[in-house]
Amino acid sequence: MSTTASPMPALGSPNLLRLLRDALVGALPALAAVAVLELTAELRWWQLLLALAIGAVTALLVAWSWIRQVRHFAAWVLRLAGQERADDPPEPYVVYALEWIVWPVLELMRTLARTRRHAAAQERLLAAVIEALPDPVFLVDQSLVVRLANRAARRGFALPPGEVPLGRALRDPAIFGAVQAALGGGISGSVVYNPVSDRLKQFAARVEPVDLGDGGRGVILALREQTEQVMIERMRSDFVANASHEIRTPLASLIGFIETLRGPARDDQEAREMFLATMAEEAARMTRLVDDLLSLSRIEVAESRRPEERIELPELLARMAETLRPVAERSGVALELALAPLPPVRGDADQLHQLFGNLLDNAVKYGASGKRVRIEAEALPMAPPEAGPLSGRAAVRVAVIDFGEGIPPEHIPRLTERFYRVDKARSRRVGGTGLGLAIVKHILRRHEGHLAIQSELGRGSRFTVYLPVEES
Repeated sequence: MSTTASPMPALGSPNLLRLLRDALVGALPALAAVAVLELTAELRWWQLLLALAIGAVTALLVAWSWIRQVRHFAAWVLRLAGQERADDPPEPYVVYALEWIVWPVLELMRTLARTRRHAAAQERLLAAVIEALPDPVFLVDQSLVVRLANRAARRGFALPPGEVPLGRALRDPAIFGAVQAALGGGISGSVVYNPVSDRLKQFAARVEPVDLGDGGRGVILALREQTEQVMIERMRSDFVANASHEIRTPLASLIGFIETLRGPARDDQEAREMFLATMAEEAARMTRLVDDLLSLSRIEVAESRRPEERIELPELLARMAETLRPVAERSGVALELALAPLPPVRGDADQLHQLFGNLLDNAVKYGASGKRVRIEAEALPMAPPEAGPLSGRAAVRVAVIDFGEGIPPEHIPRLTERFYRVDKARSRRVGGTGLGLAIVKHILRRHEGHLAIQSELGRGSRFTVYLPVEES
């Protein structure tokens, strides 16, 4: 059985007839008193009328005062119920007789007002937390309209202020399907999202149904960018595949030579000598590969630790040039040094030796046609823009220059990738592992340095290392 609540009376001026009626009712005691006096004492008619008029006016004023107090009290309660900030409650003289009813209601209204203020504060706190989240967060209603987007969402997807259609923010069938499933069946879900504007980016989108509080259902859509994790995983897979391929190739050659020496070439002295020489080269190549892999692993482990040694680069470069000079001479390459006085740098001597050793070794191997390799070093009070993060700072510049065939420009950005080669056949022929420049990059990262590569076909290549000067 249902009941319909009666509408609350308006707080306007009271009806005059009702006011007169209430005044006459209030004047009944006075009329009774006058009647008694009339019966027991002799009163003139004008005295009787005057007494009745005074009683009626007094009752009227009392009724009017009561009505004003009740109206004031009711207005205060309504302000409190409407979450407005109300002053102290009025003094309800007229309701003292009804205090057992009025004051519990008043306390209930106060509790309701406190609860609403607390809920509003919690809502503001929640909105502030969502706004401060670094990941994009959207609140979507049943009409597929984004009713709320935090700062990261507006900045990342160039959204204007206010409400926008979901399709304006995210154009992806998988996200639309997950949102509609959450709105229609209350089903949570996760999908992968690649923005149309940048397919290299990838987000994990989490969709959760929520109650919007106004009888409607909505969806919280939270995005977590995972581009870096995907790239790391891809690099790991590529590294494992490349390393396996680099090891498998010489192993297959060794196995084939061993089978040949055990079979058809068992008694062929000339073939045995030739196969043994090739097997030694392949074994040496695998040894270099394993050494470079171990070296790269050690460098990556130590990459977060700042080196503490004080290194004099002219001495280190001179010793290295003398060590590599016999190898260069066998290739018909002359080493030239042009070393200016240099301030000390803070670094790891073994790693810097390996860094410049790899650059010189590459210059001799791949620039042999130029017949010379030049090493230049100088101190810079202000590094040029090509020095990357060291631009504008005091730095030391060391350049390893060859005058060989040069490198096609499309290959230069990828030279420091692991196992990347411009000419794979030539790299294997000269004994390269494809890890030398990757090692250089990671050593420089630990030393807060930078590598700049310039090359021109037919004229040679220039590999320039920038290292920060030790602060005094």
